[in-house]
Amino acid sequence: MVNRFPGFWLRMAWYRHVVGVKIDHGAVIYRDCYLAYYGPGRVRATNCSIGRGTIINRKCLLDFRGFIQIGENVSISPEVAIVTAQHKYNSPTFDLEHRGVVIGDNVWIGMRAMILPGVEVGDGAVVAAGAVVTANVAPLAIVGGVPARTIGTRNADAARYIFDAPPVLFE
Repeated sequence: MVNRFPGFWLRMAWYRHVVGVKIDHGAVIYRDCYLAYYGPGRVRATNCSIGRGTIINRKCLLDFRGFIQIGENVSISPEVAIVTAQHKYNSPTFDLEHRGVVIGDNVWIGMRAMILPGVEVGDGAVVAAGAVVTANVAPLAIVGGVPARTIGTRNADAARYIFDAPPVLFE
């Protein structure tokens, strides 16, 4: 399994060239993440992307069966799930539906949070640990709970950081 291979550059090459995710340089996907997708060409066709300086920690789920766009300098904590596909609960055949997820720049998503299909998270927002995000999140909003609701507002100056991580050799 490529997601457990300790060679960072090999994993990133696999995600970029075989899976087909557009990953900007300086973005990091740590070991033991699970990328769900139907086939290599299908991800490339949906133009999924991960922006410069974004850090995706261990044991995250990225569901590339639908469209995912992750902005620049996003911090995604361990065990976060970003889901783009779900079953239609009123369908007699239990059909699948796909809805994209867009995450803006300088967003912080806490450990074990879940972002559900069709959600947009605005620039500079914070998703608290364990939150289940079912609706759009405004820029600079701090959301938490199940389902997530606004619990505060982030200072705009706190959302201007740039991650400049050194290259990872054997993560």
